[in-house]
Amino acid sequence: MPDASPQSSHSFHLNTYRVDGATVIECHGKLVSDHAPKLRNEVRNLLPAEKRIIIDMKNVHHMDSSGLGALATLYVHCRTRGCKLELINLNQATRSLLSMTNLLSLFEDAGRFGGKLP
Repeated sequence: MPDASPQSSHSFHLNTYRVDGATVIECHGKLVSDHAPKLRNEVRNLLPAEKRIIIDMKNVHHMDSSGLGALATLYVHCRTRGCKLELINLNQATRSLLSMTNLLSLFEDAGRFGGKLP
């Protein structure tokens, strides 16, 4: 069992930086129940100072219902504090999951068209 701990710590990590008046949080790995609190805490620590937070999902290889719940919770949390939360670089599986749960329109360009792509 000693090898399980180092692998677990590397299965999800965040890289946070500022660009063009926004804070970008790059997610790397699997956004699942074990790791969703890490993302929630990272975003919550940025509030109320930030007005725009971008979550880059380019390196998220898998997301479960806990990851989906974390994104929905963070959307509400940010919105009530006057902060815009955006998702970028979604893979097809994540995009489909957000679409099936009617959350896609909250997070990306499709939201400008009532949840439908132009």
